[in-house]
Parts: sequence; C-alpha cells; structure tokens
Amino acid sequence: MSPRPTEYDSCPSADWFEEATESFSDRWDSTPWHDNGERKLAPLKGSLRVHAPSINRLPETFLPSVLDQYLAVLSEGYEYQALDCLRILGDDRYLCANDSGETFYVWSRSMTINVSEAGYTFLTAIIRLRGEGGEPTPAITYGPVLSWKALRAADFSAIGRELARDLYRLQGLSAVIRRDPVPFWAAWALGDAPIMKHGTEELCTCWQTGRFSASPETALSGSWKRDEVGKRIRLRKPGSKPFFEQVVIYDSKTSLGLVLTRRRGYQKKLIDSLASVFTPDAEEPCVASAALEMVFSDILKRKLGFSDWTRPFERLDEERIERDRARHPERESELDSLNDALQALLPHINAHREPDWEAFAAEHDVDAGLIDTLKSFYQKYARGS
Repeated sequence: MSPRPTEYDSCPSADWFEEATESFSDRWDSTPWHDNGERKLAPLKGSLRVHAPSINRLPETFLPSVLDQYLAVLSEGYEYQALDCLRILGDDRYLCANDSGETFYVWSRSMTINVSEAGYTFLTAIIRLRGEGGEPTPAITYGPVLSWKALRAADFSAIGRELARDLYRLQGLSAVIRRDPVPFWAAWALGDAPIMKHGTEELCTCWQTGRFSASPETALSGSWKRDEVGKRIRLRKPGSKPFFEQVVIYDSKTSLGLVLTRRRGYQKKLIDSLASVFTPDAEEPCVASAALEMVFSDILKRKLGFSDWTRPFERLDEERIERDRARHPERESELDSLNDALQALLPHINAHREPDWEAFAAEHDVDAGLIDTLKSFYQKYARGS
C-alpha cells in the first residue's frame, strides 16, 4: 500500500528546509570535490567495467550525475542511504526509514517526482541538518534520488551483506555503498520492475534451513513428487502456477535440509506441518522478492542462500526438459512465442496501460488461447505493481 499524506508536527516546514539548503549553494556551485576527480574515481573503474551492460541501459546523463554524487560523498561526508517512504507529509517532505529502522524527515522534490510514479524506495546521498535532538532527523539530499517500485530498503541490506559481509556487519549499509556504489547504481536498471502479486499477496521466495529428526515424508500429506540426487531427496508439490510451488529437500546422511515456498503464507503452513520432524535454524524465514532475485541473478551474477540446495535438482529438471524437447520439438516454438509475447507485454504492465489485444495478437502472431493467458497475466500484475 502506498504511503498516505499525513501531518507530523515535529517535521520542519518546507521554508525551513529551503533556507537550510540555501546555505550549501556556494559549495554546490563550486564543486571542489571535482579536483583530482579522475584519481578519486579510479577505484571504481573495475566495477564499472563489470556492470557496464546494466549501466549502459540507463540514460546518458545518469553516470556523470552519480559520479558527481559519489565524489561529493567522499569529500563532504554526505551519507548514502537506502530509504523506504513511510509517510507523505506534503510540500516535498517525507518521513523515511533506512534499512536499520533509523528515521528521517527528508525534503526532496525528486522524491515527489518518484512517488508520483509509484517509486517508494530510494537510494541517494543525504545531508543531516541536525546532529542532536533524536529522531526523525531532518535531512536533504544531494544528487540523484534513484527509486524502485519493487525493491525495499531491506533488500538493499541483503545486497550489502552479499557484497561485503564484514564491512556491513561492522559499519552498516552506508559504508558498503560508499566503498563501491556501482552495483547499486546498476540495480536501477530494474527500477521500474513491478511488485509481483497473486491477489493481495506479494510473490517471493521464502526459505528456512534446519535439521530433520526423521524423514519429512512422514509428516507431509497430499501428492509430493520425489527426486533424488546423491544423498539428497527433494519432495516437491508442484502448483498449477510456479508461485504455488512448495519444496522440501532432505539430506539423508546429515539430516540437514531446506524448506522453500514462493509465498509467505505457504511457508508458515508448511513449516507448521513439518513441526514434528523439522527444527529450523531461525524462527523467521529468509525472504527474497522477485525483484531481489533479479538483482542477484541479472546484476550481481550471484546466487541466493537456498541455491546450494536447489541447484543439483535444477540441473536434473533441465535434463528432463531437454529430453522432452527432443521428443516434442513443436513445444519449443510455442514456448518461444509465449516468451516473446510476455516481453512485449512488460512495458504495458509497467505503464499500467492495457494493450489493444486484437492489435497485439496480430502484431505478435499469437492465438486466442495465448491472448487469454496474457490478459490474465496483465490483470494480475498491472494491478499489483
């Protein structure tokens, strides 16, 4: 649910923020941090090469603006922050919280533009305007305010831990971004990716590792498909759609295992059903939104924590698919048509603009049955984004 406009008496007025901002104008106009800029930017060159495919998809003005922001952070002590918008306070003022729960009153016209386009999580450089007085801390921004529709500040924590676990533990997310902001900039290529929902529930991957005291098969009811790879056994309850899937993986040698689902509600129910034989390592599951999975796979080229358990079985599934394709080559053409049509539909979903289905079918050469599937897909995800 998007934040609603709310009055907060302790938040300074827009005039107060504007006056405070004016005191920085001479410094910002002179940009002394550009002196020896090439030398200061040298540590980022390797990362910029790695993430060039994503960076090159962004507007031409993007890289100069974020590099200027980076130099200002190094020179002036400004802080990188990933912020969730909690409340819209009016007059370009927002109540925001970072990944650790610290709150800020932020004055930013750029945030107003982003919020109008359904972007409620931001990555920017902030300037604290009061060092004391408790929270929320009044702050302004310097440089670009990048926004995402589907990622949240907690997702940026997961990215930070993955990139620099020790630095994150000791100094927090801001320090990780300051050391190398390029992967976070590259993630902006997914800024318009919508929140994926089924009904009112956000689709995500939930997983918990732990130890089994007995085979999970003794506690599961219903139809579960069984596969084995070495000493590991996968019990999978396929759904009519991928986001109904439920998976239990059990190592018969070590008794360790994984419980994974694609919806939070399913995770709790499955954990409850396994309570007599499974002790999870942590009470709360790890959760990755569809957008975070895309950042890990497409931007970072890394795997989430459950992948070590699922990867051997994914290879098994791929081998089965290849054998099936060899037996039924006509299905490959049907799948290619579906993938092409879905790619063409994504801009309509992101813009909340339903296509002319008759024209869409003619342009992409899809039949009536596939159009019905695409209509259902559009109605679910455009509404949830």
